[in-house]
Amino acid sequence: MLRYCVSFFVGVIILAAPVIAQQPTAGDMPQEMIWVDRSGRILGKVGSTQNSIFHPEISPDGKSIAVSARDGEVNDRDIWIHDVATGAKRVISPAKGNDNFPIWSPDGRKIIFNSSRTGEYELYRKDLDPDRPEVLLAKMPAAQYPRSWSPDGKWLLFTQADKKRDVMLWQIGVGEPIDLFGYQNAWTEVGRFSPNGQYIAYVSNADGPFEVYVSPTREPRKHWKVSRPMSMSWAGGGGQPRWRADGKELFYMMDNDTLMSVEVNTEGRFTFSQPKRLFRMGGMRGNFPDESPCTPRYDVTPDGQRFVYVRKVLH
Repeated sequence: MLRYCVSFFVGVIILAAPVIAQQPTAGDMPQEMIWVDRSGRILGKVGSTQNSIFHPEISPDGKSIAVSARDGEVNDRDIWIHDVATGAKRVISPAKGNDNFPIWSPDGRKIIFNSSRTGEYELYRKDLDPDRPEVLLAKMPAAQYPRSWSPDGKWLLFTQADKKRDVMLWQIGVGEPIDLFGYQNAWTEVGRFSPNGQYIAYVSNADGPFEVYVSPTREPRKHWKVSRPMSMSWAGGGGQPRWRADGKELFYMMDNDTLMSVEVNTEGRFTFSQPKRLFRMGGMRGNFPDESPCTPRYDVTPDGQRFVYVRKVLH
């Protein structure tokens, strides 16, 4: 993980310039999504093929997968929804520019995403009723990257990208967002509400390498480090956290290719087990792996039994 975080910080220095090398080349396309079981066995394809696919997000009912994808020009990505049962895909709210990081509402009827369609990366909400247009949620002073929608539908966790990255908590449409963890000299990323909303998983480099932490939603300055420390006998550090839908398991990626599992309790006092390794998936780092190594490039079904990854189509 450490080697990727070094690449991450190098990328930060040149963040204002186009990151052309991070775009999938012709040799990396087209791309597809696949199902993988808990042992790392590939079960088959899901959804449709597209030129490039970014950051899959499974709907709350497990019937759809939202992605940022493009079938045409570079730097013109839209939000697409793939039907799990039929493989059909449809685009929502298409516009010139990059639409990224779709996240589902708790009822699966809306999606929040960010878009550069105005020249700035801003937050939009789209009702999946095709007759209802997207809504710009707010004008904010820095780029915003949506990460998690609270179970009650009222709150949003997003990353604010300015000189560094910070996890922000915002009551959607009300007041100003809060810098949740308040680190002055460290980055925080990928805040994720637990399924009951009582806890937040996130990634930070506050102790050096990027690690996965969990904090109570009502007491965010308190935290537990749940990823395996670098000092232990085999590699540590981590990013890309995901909760199982019942809140009893937390997944994360170590070294950008090894999926880890942590048994957790989120009912009442938070407790967690030692992380265990599920499988390693080489070549499944996804697009933009070095620009933001802590951002998930996989997702897990509500029952925790299958994982969706993106790969180049194999001929």
